[in-house]
Amino acid sequence: MAKKSLRSVQWEEMTSPEFASAVKATGGVCILTVGAMERHGEHLPLGNDSLAVHEVAIRAAKQESAVVFPPNYFGLTLETRNQPGSVALRIEVLMSILDNVCDEIGRNGLKKIIILNGHGGNENFLPTFLATQLERPRGYQLYLARLSAWYSPPDDDTTWKAMKTTTVDWHAGETETAMDLGLFPDRVRKDKLNKPGMPTKRLAHLPPMSTAYWWTAMFPGPLAGDPSAATEEQARYIVDYEVRKVAEFIRAVKQDRETEKVAAEFFEAVDPHRVLYGPRKKTRPLR
Repeated sequence: MAKKSLRSVQWEEMTSPEFASAVKATGGVCILTVGAMERHGEHLPLGNDSLAVHEVAIRAAKQESAVVFPPNYFGLTLETRNQPGSVALRIEVLMSILDNVCDEIGRNGLKKIIILNGHGGNENFLPTFLATQLERPRGYQLYLARLSAWYSPPDDDTTWKAMKTTTVDWHAGETETAMDLGLFPDRVRKDKLNKPGMPTKRLAHLPPMSTAYWWTAMFPGPLAGDPSAATEEQARYIVDYEVRKVAEFIRAVKQDRETEKVAAEFFEAVDPHRVLYGPRKKTRPLR
């Protein structure tokens, strides 16, 4: 398929005719980013996870064309409700919103939807949502991906490994701050870089198990890492890395033909009536 130049990859910026053209030009691929609204120390914005993952999606879609849905600021943030500015919707509400949004994206002709996660708290929630696609045929396919380790390339990336100086780096720390410096440096309050947030051992007396309060017990403050360790060199590298990876996701989804076939086979096996009798024939209206 020859690539067509899009005036914009962002859904909300297109006119209706431009959108119809974009559906065809992108092969029906849409990126739906999912972030969160929560405190990120004193140096990063509350909507950081949503802002960052959405910006990465836009840059990647300019490399490998896809339609990017408007940013989603609602993710699973129950563990940060004790911090000012956090917005934590109920899980059933999150499920309903995502389900409705995906149905609308599919109804508009975008039959391949990449849900791109930018928030660690969604790592349990989003796979559960993905599993609900097995309840009924949808007419579109979902692909769940995430920013690499929430903005951190794997340990076998020797270039990145050489740049890193901290070991505790989970939330608003070295890597996430570097990501922001590369995406929108004006939003990083460089005069507000907090002291490092290090894990406590309050629940170390328990055997291997978890509680609902594991994150709060380990990191009672808004930080899990040292943001002051972030550098401009890291910023350039990490942004380029993440954008390339997401562009690779888009390319792979465009080329995928098997998922739709597997889905059709699955639901044919689920519904024996469909196997025996085929789809219901349309009837002419009575006159």
